[in-house]
Amino acid sequence: FVVFIALLLSALDLGQMLFFHQALVERVRGAVRWASVHAWDGTGDQITNVMLYGSPDDPGAGVPTFLGLTRDNVDVDHFNGTTTNPNDERITVTVRGYRYNFFSPWIAGTFTDAYPVSESAPVFYRP
Repeated sequence: FVVFIALLLSALDLGQMLFFHQALVERVRGAVRWASVHAWDGTGDQITNVMLYGSPDDPGAGVPTFLGLTRDNVDVDHFNGTTTNPNDERITVTVRGYRYNFFSPWIAGTFTDAYPVSESAPVFYRP
């Protein structure tokens, strides 16, 4: 019985970890998709807000972020293109250092993911 409970809780932890990782991937894809069709604001704050809150506007203090992420976890890179191809403008959104919280009694703690979740797309918006 103890072995069965241990395996069951391990499977639940693994399932939760996979679910959270896939949710991060989808949220990063959504932020990149939003960024590729909207004008670059010069700072990437709107894209970070889309990643954290699901909206380009900052709702202010006290509003929970997506899966407990912070602004330090989200990197937004804007590439303007080259001199030979100025239309090669790209946006990259990366999430680093996300912490998974386990509920198994023998793990009971957090795990910081060392692998970043990153997506990149060309910018389609032209002012």
